Amino acid sequence: MSESPELQGKVALVTGASSGIGAATARLLVEKGAVVAAVARRKDLLDQLGGVEAHSVDLSDPLQAQQLAANVEDAHGRVDILVNNAAVRVDGAIDQVSVEDLDSSFQLNALTPFVLAGRLLPGMKERGEGVIANVVAPKVSAGRKGMGVYAASKAALESTTQTLRQEAGGSSGVAVFAFDPGWVKTDLAPDGTDTPEAAAERLVAHLEAGKGSREILS
Repeated sequence: MSESPELQGKVALVTGASSGIGAATARLLVEKGAVVAAVARRKDLLDQLGGVEAHSVDLSDPLQAQQLAANVEDAHGRVDILVNNAAVRVDGAIDQVSVEDLDSSFQLNALTPFVLAGRLLPGMKERGEGVIANVVAPKVSAGRKGMGVYAASKAALESTTQTLRQEAGGSSGVAVFAFDPGWVKTDLAPDGTDTPEAAAERLVAHLEAGKGSREILS
């Protein structure tokens, strides 16, 4: 895989990078010449990626996420690309889900992406360039029996993406889009039919293009 002029030297922060789509995306960005801050709780898995800057952070705590963004900006002077990929899936009927599971799911799937984008967007707008990509699940977020918590939190992320896109402004140079990876075989979807590597290739192609979209990209 050759380096990409569009991504060479760019500072990318990728969450949920210890496995699945996040790990594949982090690896591909490194191959294309980006400086990658890879984030997850499992540092041992992050260390196996090679070529990344590993950050072991509990992203279910938005305050830790906010500090993470500040730390990466302080270390590199900026963040050019934010990929909000980390997620947790809790199954169960709405009347059976605990408050604790509801809270943790929304913290990781919706609030942490909100906080990270809010912390990093001003710098991107000031520099006149940047990309924010949120990994969504539109086939579920419209509502899915037995997956109410996951569906609702992903719907919130879709809403946040559209608000970010509007607040970034079409002339700011900052691209914001939601990305639908499809049904990918990961820890969240063991029965997935696509590979994380294939999804990562599509996602990174959109990052290279650097164009925002009202529509969900795939």
